[in-house]
Amino acid sequence: MQDYTDTGFGRIDRAVTAERSSLLGKVLALLGFAFVFTCAGVVIGSALGPGSYMIGLIGSLVLVFTLMAVREKSPINLILLYAFATFEGLLLGPILDFFLAQGMGNIVLDAAAGTGGIALLAGMYGYTSKRDMTRLGGILFVGLLGVILTSIIGFFLHLPGLYVVISMVIVALFSGYIIYDLNRLARTKYATEGDAIMFTVGLYLDMLNIFIALLQLLSIFGGGGGGSRRSG
Repeated sequence: MQDYTDTGFGRIDRAVTAERSSLLGKVLALLGFAFVFTCAGVVIGSALGPGSYMIGLIGSLVLVFTLMAVREKSPINLILLYAFATFEGLLLGPILDFFLAQGMGNIVLDAAAGTGGIALLAGMYGYTSKRDMTRLGGILFVGLLGVILTSIIGFFLHLPGLYVVISMVIVALFSGYIIYDLNRLARTKYATEGDAIMFTVGLYLDMLNIFIALLQLLSIFGGGGGGSRRSG
């Protein structure tokens, strides 16, 4: 589609602004529904027991890559989005059950509140900033590779201090991803339904990673113990 936003016609500029606001509203609505399906997945995962973790992990990976391939095919794209969110809930179910069984429900609530606060602040900054943060994507990706490599090393070394550092870096890294994703969204002039869905998946995974990292941090500082996920 031809871009007329630089022609100086205010009517067209207002139309683009409305398009961006519509995209943001659509992404936030999809994100909200996705978390509802995740809650349903958590309930199912809790009923299934520890085995639901691997079911959720494998299922969500398969679904997100399938979704990337059929992102523009409606309504299958929405079905896959919500199925993906449900499988993420299956993954989370055993994790949350562990915290609840240990009497650490307050840590779960604190991590959820912290995730919401971070997402709100980072999202507002990314969306309202006048800066083009396109280059931030490459820096974040290098950071993500570093986290994955360090996490693999940490798996074998079992150093509590390293877990703390990794979790702190994950919170910072995915806060950066929220800023980056919302900045890209704000700069997107025209978007398809598939674009909105992929923005939703990105933000969903950003927030999920922050939530899990905060669980890890709060459990360590509270006397417990604790991973990262960004697919696609």
